[in-house]
Amino acid sequence: MTNAPETPSAQTPRTEGLRRMLAVATRPPYSWYLLGQAADTIALWMQRLALGWLVWELTGSAAWLGAISFLKFAPTMLLGLFGGVLADRFPRGHIVLAGQAVTVFQSTAMAVLIVTGGINLPILVALTLMVGVAVGLSQAASKTVVNELVPRADVPAAIALNSVIFNVSQLVGPAIAGLVLVFLGNVACFAAVAALFAANLVVFWTILPHVSAKPRAEAQPMLRAIATALAFCARHDGIAPLLVLHFVFTFSVRPIIDLLPAFAGGELNDGVDAVSLLTSAIGLGAIATGMYLAARRSRPGLFRIVMWSMLVLGLSMLGFALAPDLPIAVIMATLIGAGMAVRAAGVQTLVQLAASEDLRGRVMSLYGLGLNTGAALGGLVVGALADAIGVRHAIAMVALVSLFVLGLTALRRRRMEAALETEDKP
Repeated sequence: MTNAPETPSAQTPRTEGLRRMLAVATRPPYSWYLLGQAADTIALWMQRLALGWLVWELTGSAAWLGAISFLKFAPTMLLGLFGGVLADRFPRGHIVLAGQAVTVFQSTAMAVLIVTGGINLPILVALTLMVGVAVGLSQAASKTVVNELVPRADVPAAIALNSVIFNVSQLVGPAIAGLVLVFLGNVACFAAVAALFAANLVVFWTILPHVSAKPRAEAQPMLRAIATALAFCARHDGIAPLLVLHFVFTFSVRPIIDLLPAFAGGELNDGVDAVSLLTSAIGLGAIATGMYLAARRSRPGLFRIVMWSMLVLGLSMLGFALAPDLPIAVIMATLIGAGMAVRAAGVQTLVQLAASEDLRGRVMSLYGLGLNTGAALGGLVVGALADAIGVRHAIAMVALVSLFVLGLTALRRRRMEAALETEDKP
C-alpha cells in the first residue's frame, strides 16, 4: 500500500515560519535597509579589529586598548537620553543619516591620516569621541527606524533579522579584516570600512522618504522631555523592570566575550584557537535563536520566551564558569550566545511596541543607555573582579547576581506580561 501524499496542512508547520521570515526580509523598503545594515555591521566589526591593531601599534599598551573601547561608549552614556528627545522631536531618518555620515568621515580620515603619516594618539582619541557623540545622539532614532519600515505585526521578525545580521557580521567582519590587514595593510582595511559605511549611507538615503516623517512629540524643554519619558517608564508595569533586567544581564554577560582570552589561556590552558572556537560558538548560538525569532509568528508569548532565555543565559554562564574542559565550554558558550540574542532582540521588541509613538525615541534611548552603560561598566567591574578573584569566580558571581535579580523580577511577571503584551500602542 502506498503512502498517502503529505497534506498542505502537514507541510505548513515546517515552512510557514521560513516563508514569513523571507517575506519580511524581501519586502521593500525593509529589504534595502537590511542590506545596508549588513554592510554597516560588517564594517563595524572590521573597524573594531583594525582600530585595535592601530592603537596597539601606536601605544603598545593594553590599557589604551581598553580606554579607546570605553571612549566609544562614554558619549552614549552621557548623551543617549538627549538623543531620545531628538528622535521624538525631529525627523528620525535625517538624524540617522547624519550619524552615518560621521562614521564615513571618521574611517575615511583614518585611512588618509595613516597614508600621510599624520595619525597619532590625540587625533585617534578625538575621532573616536566624535563618532561616540554621533552614535549617542542618533542611536535612539536608529532603534526606532524598523518600526517605520514594516507593519506593526512584522516588527518582532524585523528586529530579530537585524540581530541575525549583527551576529553573522560578528563572524564575517573580523575574518575579512584579518585577511585585509595581513595582505593589504591597515590603510586598505580602513578604506574598505569607509566604503561599506558609505554603502549604507547611500541605502539609507534611498529609503529616507519612508522614515523621515516628523514624530508627534510635544515641544517640551529638553530636561522636562527626558523627565516625562523617565516617569512614563517608571510607571509602566512592564518597561521599568524589563529595562532593569536588560541592564543587569548586559553588565554580566557582555564582559565574557572580552574575557575569553583569559579564560581559554588561564583556565583551560589552551591557545588562540580555543578563543576563536568559543567566539564562534557564541555567534552561532545567537544566529540560531535570531533565526527562530525571525520565523516566529507575531503573537503573545514573547515575554515568556524572553524570561526563559534569561534563565538559560544565567545558568549557562554558571556552567561556563564551571566548565572543566573546552568541549563543555563550547556547549555553554553556544547557549550563552543563544540566550543573549533572544534577550536583546526580545527586550527591544517588547519595549518598542509598548511605548507610545510620541515617547518611543526617548524610551528606546533608555534601552540604548542600558546596553552601552552595562557593557562599559561591566567590562571595567567584571575585568577587575577577574584580576582579583579569578575569571571563573568573577563570571560565576555576576551570573548568580543576574539570576537573583531575575528571580525577584519574576515575582511580578503576570503584571509585566499584561502590560507588555496586551497594551496596543499606535
